[in-house]
Amino acid sequence: MKKLLASCLILIMLLSLCGLSSAEGTVRKLPIDLTGGAPLQTKFDGKMTVYEDPSIRVERDKVSGSKWGCVYYTAFITIADASQLRTLPADDTFLSRMTTPATNMAKRVNAVMATNGDYCTAIDTKKATSYILRQGVVYRDSVQTGLDLLMIDEDGDFHILQASDELESMDKTMIDGKKVINAFQFGPGLVIDGEKVPDEYILDYSHSPDFAQPDHKAQRMCIAQIDDLHYMVLCCAFYGMDLCSLRDLAMELAPVKNVYVLDGGESSQFVFMGTKLNNLKDGKQNVRPVTDIIYFASAYFTD
Repeated sequence: MKKLLASCLILIMLLSLCGLSSAEGTVRKLPIDLTGGAPLQTKFDGKMTVYEDPSIRVERDKVSGSKWGCVYYTAFITIADASQLRTLPADDTFLSRMTTPATNMAKRVNAVMATNGDYCTAIDTKKATSYILRQGVVYRDSVQTGLDLLMIDEDGDFHILQASDELESMDKTMIDGKKVINAFQFGPGLVIDGEKVPDEYILDYSHSPDFAQPDHKAQRMCIAQIDDLHYMVLCCAFYGMDLCSLRDLAMELAPVKNVYVLDGGESSQFVFMGTKLNNLKDGKQNVRPVTDIIYFASAYFTD
């Protein structure tokens, strides 16, 4: 039933994208660049769990006291068009070492839902080799040995390629005949094409960035595709969980097709309507500056 309702919502959104125009507003495709989305139709009041307009629906939740031993946050997102899944750097390029809190970036582009990205420039850019393709532009055409690659194509579909020698030489701007709009190298992939990635691969330190410690409990962030234009963001807080537990939790929450790990630890930032909701200390936001975000934007314009 939930899948049917989600499919109907997507169909309504797509029909809207093809020609919705009324006294209230218009839904239109967003440009593939560093500009943002449409202004939000309402402000966050601190309690809202759902944002919805004719182009997007985001439902967020906080779960505590669960069998997983940590507080975790979820967001389920449905969009009308793939252009609404976007990325943004702290500066005007993804090669800059400039950092800023994810909340600042989210507000700049009217993000409904945003998370930290993969810290693509690293602390020492001279040593950074991870592949960077964002908003249709290749910023760095090398790969970091051992790390999985997430590619998001022009239809908003996820493709996770596990680490291999072929990643360096292959054309990473196209996948299955479609243009790649955004690509990330952090990982590892936890679920690929609906199949659970084995523990031994996930726990192999060579498939995670040096500081990620896949077998330790830590704050984690991952992004998943459930179906066409339907996604989930999952963030575990404070003492967190190891990556195999994160995989199992993601698979319990939804029939995910692909799940990919983003930067974690204090960089984990679950930002809803411009407000960071995870890991608040004494009710205050403690926000680490990061280099980039992934976000979902509205495409419903009322002007």
